[in-house]
Order: sequence, then structure tokens, then C-alpha cells
Amino acid sequence: MKIAIFSFDFDRTFGTGNFTYEYCQALYKRGIDFVLFLPQTPGEGRSTIREDMPYEIRYILPKPILGLSDSKGPGWAIWHWYIWQYFKIIDLSEFTLVHCLIEYPLSFMIARCAKKNNLLFIMNAYGTYAVAPLIQWPAKYLLKWSYDQAQEIIAISQFTKDKIQEYAKKDYNISVIHGGVNFSKFANQPNVAELKNRYTNKRILLTVGKLIPRKGHDLVIYALAKIKDKYPNVKYLIVGDGKHEGFLKKLVKDLELGKQVEFLGRVNDTDIIKYFHLCDIYVHTPKLSTDLKFEGFGIVYLEAGACGKPIVAAAAGGVRDAVVDGQTGLIAKNEDIDDIANKISQLLDNDSLRQQMGEAGKAYAREHDWSNIVNKFIDKYKQYSR
Repeated sequence: MKIAIFSFDFDRTFGTGNFTYEYCQALYKRGIDFVLFLPQTPGEGRSTIREDMPYEIRYILPKPILGLSDSKGPGWAIWHWYIWQYFKIIDLSEFTLVHCLIEYPLSFMIARCAKKNNLLFIMNAYGTYAVAPLIQWPAKYLLKWSYDQAQEIIAISQFTKDKIQEYAKKDYNISVIHGGVNFSKFANQPNVAELKNRYTNKRILLTVGKLIPRKGHDLVIYALAKIKDKYPNVKYLIVGDGKHEGFLKKLVKDLELGKQVEFLGRVNDTDIIKYFHLCDIYVHTPKLSTDLKFEGFGIVYLEAGACGKPIVAAAAGGVRDAVVDGQTGLIAKNEDIDDIANKISQLLDNDSLRQQMGEAGKAYAREHDWSNIVNKFIDKYKQYSR
């Protein structure tokens, strides 16, 4: 059994990239024979083995052309002609099965490549790009065709599964396998003495993620404005960067929260873990937008849980698969600022509840260690390789 795995990146600062990196590391540890296919990257040869990724990576997929992949008309046609020039020459004769870790737009070409080579094809479905194209022309036809070719679609949450079936209007063979977490990496207590000195006598709220509208940082900022007088020593730390940063900083200024909110920008992996262990509550309240941009699961909740932290989340997307309401955290109503403020207050006021939920979150994260999650995928490989 040899698996061809296709992805777009292994950048651990965003969801799909982090999934790709951790998933492939876990597969390698289990002795599974596979090759990871990625887009061409400056400075990398066509095939390589990195020190931190000791398996074969082939950098032969096309790089994106800005604007064309999401366009219509001639631009859309040029994009698909362009990427097929790469896919049609990929030799998959050595493989048993194709596993696509990405959705639209490349999933169409990966499915087409698997079909051309007469190989079994399974694909993952996370969030926005598994569903939103289903209401766009001509993307909906290409994504549905990709789903049609799959022996099985593996959704990261029940919400994602339900939305695919709702908007594709078809009962596909979809199973749900949650994302995982590198439990020991996050659970091991780092030295946070320096950070504690920096934030002496502060009660820390933390959010980690790209600064984009659907992540809901603004909801937390509005909620903080409602409770700042009751909790004058609360500090809200925001880790991440993105196009929404200017808007959020202006919002903080307008609400006179400059002393309560700190933007930390992009932070390295080691320091992110320190901030997780420093915080009192992990707060992450994503939104479900009208154009179907949503959080498919939220691996970051498992990372916070592995660090023993209680969570305040919002009922949007696949969050309920990542946070067990009333056990590992509290889930507020979608985009309900008053409810978010109340949930934060409830945890700030109750030390024993924070500890109880932190311990439950740690147990839930341990269940989702990549060593356990990868076994579920390996079972799928074995099922389709018989």
C-alpha cells in the first residue's frame, strides 16, 4: 500500500497547513508508505526530504495565479487549463490510492488525475472551501464532480458534513473524523516566568488565529468593553496577523480599550505554547457568514485544551465538535456579544469551574492526539486497498 497525498501547504500557522504537517508526521511514525505532493516552492527541488519532515515531498503542483482561480469567464478557463498542464503529466503508477487533503479549486484536478490513473480517491472536507463553492458558478459543478469521484469524503465535523449534503443536494458517502492535536507538544509545561512578570496581576484572555472577519475577534473586543469596569485587571492578548488588523486596532481605540487589548502579531510555535499556558481563558468566537465562510472545526481549541485551559466559543460552524459545551468550555450564541460577555464573566468568577473545564479539555485533547486520529485514516486506507 502506497498513498499519494496532495495538499497545498504545510504552513502550521493556518488550519489546512497545520493539518497536513501533523497528519503526515503521524503517518510517518506509523510506517505508512506515502509521498506528499505540494505546489512548487522557491528554493526546493522537485523532490526532497527535509530534516523536520523525513519523508518524500514532491514539489510539482502548480503555484496559484492571483485572482484567476476565483474568477469567471476567460480567467477561470485559463486557470484550469494552466493547472491541468501540471496534473496531466504526474505519474501515479506506483500508488495504490490518492488522498486529497484540500478542497476547491485543486480537488477537481486531483480527482481528475486519480481517475486518469484508475486509482481510488478519497478527499478531506474542512470548512469554507468544502461548501461555499457549491453556491458559486461554475465552481459548484467542479466541486460536485470531485465529490462524485470520491469513494469516501472525510469531513472534519458533523456541521461540514451536513452542509455539503445540504448544498450539493446529494447523499454522498461522508464520514466524520475530527482534526487532531500534538498532545505532548502542548501539554508539557513550558517556562512562562518571563511572561508572568510582564503581565503581573493580570487575568489573561487569549485568541490565536488569522485576523480575518470570520474569526470573530471583534465580538470578543465588544464583549470586553461591556465587562472592563467589572474586571479592570483583564488583559486580552491577540496572536496572529491578517487583513482585519487595521479594523480591529481602530475598534480597540474607539472603545478605549488600549490598556486592555494587546496585538502580538505572528508568534513562533514555542512562544504560542507559552501564551496558551499563560492565559486564564481561551476565547475564540467565530462567525458563520452568509457566503458560507465558516470554521470547520477549530484545532486551536484542542491546543488550548491540551494546555488545560477552559474555552469560551461561539455556536458557529463545526465548533461543537471541538468544544464540548458545559464540559470543556462554554459556547455562546452565534454573534451574541452579551452572551459572550456573560460566558467570559462566568468563568472569571469561578476558579473551580475554570479548573474543572481545563481538566476536561485536557482529557478531550488527549483523545484527539494525532496518534489516535491517524489510526482512523489508516483504517480507511486499508479498507479501500483490499
